[in-house]
Amino acid sequence: MQKQLGLPLISFPTFIADIMANRQLNPRYALVVDPQGWVLAHNHISEYGTFYSDPLTRQVLTASSIVESEHLYNGERVLDFAIPLAIAGKRWGGLRVGVSLEPLHRQYQALARRILSFAVFFSLVSMVVYYIVGTRLSRPLISLAEHMEEIRHCPLPASADHLRRDEIGRLQNSFYRMLDRLHQHEKERQSALERILGAERRTRTIVLGVAHEVNNPLAGVEGALYQIDAATDAQQVRRYTALIRKSIDRIGKIVHQLLDLGRAGAMEIKPVESGELFSDLALFAKMALSERDCRLETVDDCPVMTLYLDRDKIHQVILNLILNSADALDGNGTIRFRAYAGQQYYCLQVQDNGPGISTELRDKIFEPFFTTKEAGKGSGMGLAISRSIVESHGGVLELFSEEGQGALFVVKIPLTPWGEGRNHG
Repeated sequence: MQKQLGLPLISFPTFIADIMANRQLNPRYALVVDPQGWVLAHNHISEYGTFYSDPLTRQVLTASSIVESEHLYNGERVLDFAIPLAIAGKRWGGLRVGVSLEPLHRQYQALARRILSFAVFFSLVSMVVYYIVGTRLSRPLISLAEHMEEIRHCPLPASADHLRRDEIGRLQNSFYRMLDRLHQHEKERQSALERILGAERRTRTIVLGVAHEVNNPLAGVEGALYQIDAATDAQQVRRYTALIRKSIDRIGKIVHQLLDLGRAGAMEIKPVESGELFSDLALFAKMALSERDCRLETVDDCPVMTLYLDRDKIHQVILNLILNSADALDGNGTIRFRAYAGQQYYCLQVQDNGPGISTELRDKIFEPFFTTKEAGKGSGMGLAISRSIVESHGGVLELFSEEGQGALFVVKIPLTPWGEGRNHG
């Protein structure tokens, strides 16, 4: 039949068999038709000689290129490739090959399942990562919020164990700096409150002390006036008038000391060179002890610096401490006057090798009208006034003493002017 149609000598059954044997192509059928549509070769021998008039066959017999069509073949999706057989412009028929799409569809479904599985896995991993990252980012913020809540109950700043190195870390750092400033302000407020309460206590003590101290000479005046009324001898009158004058002088001295205590807060702060201040203090100390037998040693261990203080008030404090030490030595011993610079303070130290001060008296030594001297030799206002002057500078007056081992007073004056945001105490 091939020769009758004038087709080239081709073994179509062998060609069809080769196509069907191609496992990679996975064909379901293969056939060759002549230009009229008669089957010349088919993978099913029963189809040989059958006339095909379906649209795809009609189309391939007139087409100039490959024609593709998808349809069902025995319930299976098949892609039909129809190839026109034409040589030198003459048509010899067409070749149709049906390739199963099921393996490709199964691969597509498997790929879809893998994509879906990957998407689910990626979503779960993303959620875990987002949770971890979110927790890591929110933890310091939650910690800050907790610390902020704590401030409502306790103003002390919490400490940061680990600060991050990002914007949240900067927020943490700013927050803890703010807490530190609040802590400093709270300490200053507590210190100011303690000073106010201390001043109130000292005021009550002063009032009671004044009443007691003034009452004694007034009683003497009253008794002397009574004796004057009863006396007839001029010599007795002079003796009682002398007693009255002495009592009035004592009242005047008490009032003068009270004025000094009241003026202790009225400071005239000016810059002073440390070496010049110490030289003046040492000179005045020598002059004050010129009529005493005790020995004075002066040592300036402080580097040259500018201080901010009331020069006259500090002179008053140091001279009072040196004279107290001289009284304690009773003319026999050594007083050591020294200056040095502490971490935040300019320090003036007055030390003696006298009998010292017992523990019981150390707690009362700065109280107004308390004195260890004999009656009539001391009013007990000197150390109270000195402490008030030092505290008005923002400083501290400290006592270190053991009974039988001498006394050491240290005056600490801030290196920077009082009131510039420092923490005093």
